[in-house]
Amino acid sequence: MKMLTDEQIFDILDGCASKEILSQHQNLLTESAEYKAYFDELEAVHFDLADLNIEKPSAEFTENLLANIAYAPVKKKSWSSQLTWIFLALMSVFFVVTIGLAVFYFSNSTSAIAIPRVNNLEVINDFSTDLLVKVILLINLIVILAIFDKKVLKPYFMNRKVRLS
Repeated sequence: MKMLTDEQIFDILDGCASKEILSQHQNLLTESAEYKAYFDELEAVHFDLADLNIEKPSAEFTENLLANIAYAPVKKKSWSSQLTWIFLALMSVFFVVTIGLAVFYFSNSTSAIAIPRVNNLEVINDFSTDLLVKVILLINLIVILAIFDKKVLKPYFMNRKVRLS
């Protein structure tokens, strides 16, 4: 007589086998000791699996999880986010100082109001016209390069995804 397959045996254990398979099963149990041992092993496995508690997430798992997650605090704006306004303020101060110095030094020859000249101002005059302009230009260049690096180059290279491997 032909042995039953594992699927048919599990159908018997689950209680959903047909009458034909049940009658064949009864015959095999009485006639074959090998089949009976095999069936007993599968039956033990079946009952062991049935006794296991299978944990399933509850229907409200997502809602409970979201309710228990602590939301990240809102980041305070750092000074680097205000860098544009700082730059504009510094540039306006340098611009006002430069215009003020230009008006002060170039107004005595063409203006109707004469500004009294002091003889000891030659050192200041040389410093302001040559070195001061170079220093102001250098500081402006450094600030512009820092802003360009922060606002243009860094985002460009962060978004660029190049893999060497």
